[in-house]
Amino acid sequence: MPRYLRRDARSGAVSETIARVCAREYARPCEGIFFNSASWGLVPDSSARESADLTLSRNRTHGFEERELGAAQHRCRSALAELIGGSASEIALVPNTTFGMTLAAALVGSGPPGDVIVSAGEFPANVLPWKSLQQRGFRVVVVPCDSDALPDETALLAAVERQGVRALSVSMVQFASGYRADLARLGAGCKAHDVLFCVDAIQGLGAAPFRVHDVHADVVSAGGQKWLCAPFGSGFTWIRRELLGRFDPPVPSWLALEGSPRVLDTRQYEQEWRGNARKFEPATLGVQDYLGLARSVEILLEVGVESIRDHILHVHEPLIEWASARSDVRMWTPLESARRAGIISFFPPDVSTVAADLRRERVVFSVRDGAIRFAPHFYNTVEEMERVVGLLAAG
Repeated sequence: MPRYLRRDARSGAVSETIARVCAREYARPCEGIFFNSASWGLVPDSSARESADLTLSRNRTHGFEERELGAAQHRCRSALAELIGGSASEIALVPNTTFGMTLAAALVGSGPPGDVIVSAGEFPANVLPWKSLQQRGFRVVVVPCDSDALPDETALLAAVERQGVRALSVSMVQFASGYRADLARLGAGCKAHDVLFCVDAIQGLGAAPFRVHDVHADVVSAGGQKWLCAPFGSGFTWIRRELLGRFDPPVPSWLALEGSPRVLDTRQYEQEWRGNARKFEPATLGVQDYLGLARSVEILLEVGVESIRDHILHVHEPLIEWASARSDVRMWTPLESARRAGIISFFPPDVSTVAADLRRERVVFSVRDGAIRFAPHFYNTVEEMERVVGLLAAG
């Protein structure tokens, strides 16, 4: 029986939907315990299969049609739109989060110079694109974290209220601490002061519910390889419809032109850009990877992101109980459920020894800023976390 169907010691049984999906998509035995979805998620069998099938179909001497490529991309945009509550016309398929945050910087850079606010501790993909604007008169203001090394949202909102602020850019979930931002609060503050609100969603999307309009987002970007369980090199950027016409593509692609196929026949290069987010896509895409992304997102929607969130929080519980009983262990990730998604990080007394012991027992995880970072997903179980806690307790 696949490990995903085993009864959880605490819940009595895994969700019927999760059990069914995992039996179908992750039936092969897993070597060790994989708690590293914050680095890369496990790709469902059907996602890998559809991606490979599309690649191999190119070898058909007859029968492969170019419209299959367009259909795959349309399917991907539609699935992503359903996931985040946006429109497919507002979604650009891009290779990674960095490309998407560069689009956000291009949008902000199309206006007058001013300040861009970020929190200390951010992943570089949410800082470097903004720093590229400095040569054009912009200033990147890094707001210090609080005493727990977590983003200080009160200080971020105070910074937004100052004159000359053009954008606030935050992570939905911090990559090291696992802190989940109150995006609705931050977005409302930005909206009240006419400041663009940009979200790096890669560490939260797929592990916790997210709706673009509920949080007043203007730009959202995420790679698909982590919690969306998609192939490497697949991702997307959502740009609010009203902003699409404010700036031109920083990477001018012939496929970004309105009626782009006709350009091949007419050689009329003075064309208008598309009126939707596709104008920001970087020409020819790895369509097979986006087909894999589409299928993976469809699977997450089948399970239900709220159910995934609840399941992950349940998987966290044995670790939280163990750490709470230890005076020499400090949790870094907030214990409040609204402030957690998939990542849960803690400081053991000797991180090097603990990390080596866990890896010797074939537990896959990461160390970030001196903390052990576990990142279980819907394909993990409470039983697995209990086994890992047993290893920690024995160390």
